[in-house]
Amino acid sequence: MTQILTIGHSNRQWNDFISLLQANHIDLVVDVRRYPGSKLCPQFNKEAMTKSLKMKCIVYTHIEKLGGRRKNIVSEKAKSNNDGWKNKSFRAYADYMATTQFKEGITEILSLIVKYDTLAIMCAEVVPWRCHRRMIADYLTILQGVSVFNIIDSKHQPSPHKITSFARLTDNKLVTYPET
Repeated sequence: MTQILTIGHSNRQWNDFISLLQANHIDLVVDVRRYPGSKLCPQFNKEAMTKSLKMKCIVYTHIEKLGGRRKNIVSEKAKSNNDGWKNKSFRAYADYMATTQFKEGITEILSLIVKYDTLAIMCAEVVPWRCHRRMIADYLTILQGVSVFNIIDSKHQPSPHKITSFARLTDNKLVTYPET
């Protein structure tokens, strides 16, 4: 079975971040931030990461199509298939998951799985349940049969992704989050 890991950079020290990647044998970091930069932690800017990871024999790529911070594509007055999310940002991202752009981003990830031994999807939040990569992991697990594990810190082994309890697969192969 195919496996992907996820990681959040947060405000980690660069050496700690690298240690986590190396301990988990990551050879590709897939950045799923829509805007791949950090004012507080410039070591996690796209250009800096590309250069620094290369020095550690780790490849960096950015897939903007999987980035968060999406605007609502469903009118505030209209009912969304994702009203289970009370957080507007998560609901907007869940709506975005039905788009061609999102599916193209997933296709990119799936094409990278066959080229690299171990890849990690990266965003800013340390804990996956506070990040849109949780929904990417739901999609990969439910629709693609990928085993997803979350790297939290050096004190714990990567934990298996737990599918969001209200995630549903529709007849037309969409992952939605309806109100229950």
